[in-house]
Amino acid sequence: MLRLLKPSRFPSLVQLCRYRKYHSTDFPNVIVNPNLIESRILTKATEYIPKYGFDSRAVTRAVRELGYPDSLISVLTATSNHSLPFQLVMHWLKLKRQELEDFAQMEMDPQLSESAKLKALIETRLSYNVPIMDQLSQGLSYLVVPYHVPASLEELLALGDDMAYHAGDQSNDFAWYSKRGAICGIYLKSELFMLGDTSHDYRVTKEFVRSKVGEMESAGRAWNDTEEWLGFNAISFVNLIKSQLARG
Repeated sequence: MLRLLKPSRFPSLVQLCRYRKYHSTDFPNVIVNPNLIESRILTKATEYIPKYGFDSRAVTRAVRELGYPDSLISVLTATSNHSLPFQLVMHWLKLKRQELEDFAQMEMDPQLSESAKLKALIETRLSYNVPIMDQLSQGLSYLVVPYHVPASLEELLALGDDMAYHAGDQSNDFAWYSKRGAICGIYLKSELFMLGDTSHDYRVTKEFVRSKVGEMESAGRAWNDTEEWLGFNAISFVNLIKSQLARG
């Protein structure tokens, strides 16, 4: 569990990765529990993101369509430290991570090289953004609100960990942290690049992903045990999102 941080400070990569998330082929990685009422509501609400965006109206619509009383909306708000829109953003991110988990387990070719698997994972995860591309900037803007940053970064790093694991990463010691931080950086840059990509089927974004994964693969043997080499800490992630969103 993350420690509460002073408002003036952001967590470093090492702080957020301090407790490693282990996977096992014997137990599925359940990211979203479909049996929880709040999960049912928020999952249903994601269907209305293309129309309403990451907005409480999507949650209200889901509650009513599922036949629950409107009072449940107040319950969702009261039982969380975060607003309904941010809860919806985080739930959508976890749902997409669950979809990526299923893709990795059932559809990805196990004979691919580590870099080829990583490319496939990043491109597949980016493809999940397509139905809500008109709303993606809004969702990202919620992630960089200072109060939301620790939860946002924890989810981003969980995604990087999942991708590294399913790509077959065997690194250890500090390289474990460095590799996941680098993967997070590639994914985040690719997602932001995608916002401005007008090419057919996001062809240019896919080329960008392949280029960045190739660069990481080339640099891999030169990694050392200093956090400064990575260049991707919490502030870098947050400022990267803010700078790109500011460009419109």
